[in-house]
Amino acid sequence: MVALRIDLVFSYWVYVWFILYFLNYTKYSPKFALTLGLIDNIVLLFLMIAWSTSLKTIIWFIIINTLIKVVPLYYLRNELFKMKDIYFTIGLFLFYIIWLHINSQSLVGNIKLIHNSLLYGKNETPFMNLLSKIESNFKTL
Repeated sequence: MVALRIDLVFSYWVYVWFILYFLNYTKYSPKFALTLGLIDNIVLLFLMIAWSTSLKTIIWFIIINTLIKVVPLYYLRNELFKMKDIYFTIGLFLFYIIWLHINSQSLVGNIKLIHNSLLYGKNETPFMNLLSKIESNFKTL
């Protein structure tokens, strides 16, 4: 199984942005982007439950998104949404779309791949694939 590269998933771009913000390398807060991502993930979680996705995949999904979205949002909980941050989010997302095209990907195709991977437990997203590989290595011990 071939996993999607980490640079082709926008959530990880936002997580790197959070780290840069946390380390004071940027003045633009990722709170707006993290909030949108969390809303998308909540919808996706309900779809995973409706599609009877395996419990293991759902648990991994919750753990990963708690680490890359909920924990950063908790850290940013007292910040307000600012227009400059929303504009930066839009600009970063547009750059991400350009990056996808440079890498012969489309936004819609990527979204479908990610959602299908999660709904059907294919483990084609970066960290789901990593967890799957770790699990299979432990099974062979």
